[in-house]
Amino acid sequence: MRKATVFSFLIFLWKDSMNKTLIFISVAVITVIIAGTGWFVFNKTNQNAEPVAIRVLESSVPTQWELVKKLTGRDILVEEGVKLKPIYNVQSGGGTVSLQALLANNVDTAGSAWPAWVNIIAHGGKIKALLGTIVSTKENKSGTSGLLVLEESSIRTIKDLKGKKIAVNVLGAEADYVIRQYLKKNGLSISEVELVVVPSENQEQMLRSRQVDAVAWTTSGGPYFDKTVENRGVREIPGTRNYDVKGETVLYGIGFRNDFIEKHPLAVRKYIRAYDISRRIIYDEFKKNPDRVRKAYADISVEKGGNPRLAKYYEASSWTPKFPLIVAEDLQWWIDRFIEDGLLKPGQIQPSDIYTNEFNPQYKK
Repeated sequence: MRKATVFSFLIFLWKDSMNKTLIFISVAVITVIIAGTGWFVFNKTNQNAEPVAIRVLESSVPTQWELVKKLTGRDILVEEGVKLKPIYNVQSGGGTVSLQALLANNVDTAGSAWPAWVNIIAHGGKIKALLGTIVSTKENKSGTSGLLVLEESSIRTIKDLKGKKIAVNVLGAEADYVIRQYLKKNGLSISEVELVVVPSENQEQMLRSRQVDAVAWTTSGGPYFDKTVENRGVREIPGTRNYDVKGETVLYGIGFRNDFIEKHPLAVRKYIRAYDISRRIIYDEFKKNPDRVRKAYADISVEKGGNPRLAKYYEASSWTPKFPLIVAEDLQWWIDRFIEDGLLKPGQIQPSDIYTNEFNPQYKK
């Protein structure tokens, strides 16, 4: 309806006192039409807007997006409308460093094992875990890698670790706190050993040169653990596996800062969905033909300047076919341990402060 026609119609109605009621009804209808038109235009513009660029840590390690594209030709990011902005100049060093980069607004998404999440959020950090990734079970690699020592070492049991140096990838993360737990179970405290921070790729060398007495990596397995075992001359200390300490559980979560979630909920939802889709594709492909997946991993590593030899040890089994949701018990276990050690006060933090499944496409309310 053109403007002149609308106003002429309203003037006609106003002159007729019998139609005063009708004019108010007409104005209301026209207002709704205009508002609806505006919403339609805004919504259409919103749908066609450039996707929010999500800043992510980038390294020479192949990503799940790259693996899926290499294996299937599918670009999951394009399919799901996700735009990423790789950040290369943020120091890497495990989950704790990744979450610190997230908290500092250097990146928009990151992940870590639960101890780092608990620590940061308990001290006021506004971040939230949205998707559980690595899972510990009795069978998979995430639960079946323990502390390694040299074959000729005098360390035979956990009690023998007293006074020894243990290499970990970073302090304040999974390895640090898992070690505390199995020491405690055996009558020792963390103060009776020395944790030495050594990058994962250098831990085998440190062990074989006897600069440390044992190596823990992240306590969740990985290529460096498998490579060291394959090179022989080492053995595992019983009772030091992640599964031995916590049983079957989700170990690790990825998430965003709270302010980013509030400002860009659709972008966050798309990212989590894309992540979930890609890891399921990789898991299925790995189950069918692990050598093909490892070949793709090696090829991408070469393209990115990484280490293609690590592809031999690549595993997709840490996800398990269940892909379980995060549950409160995964976090509460750690909260209870922190309270026992005097690192948290009772009631200081709740599992719901740390995670939500709201953005997980598998979550049913």
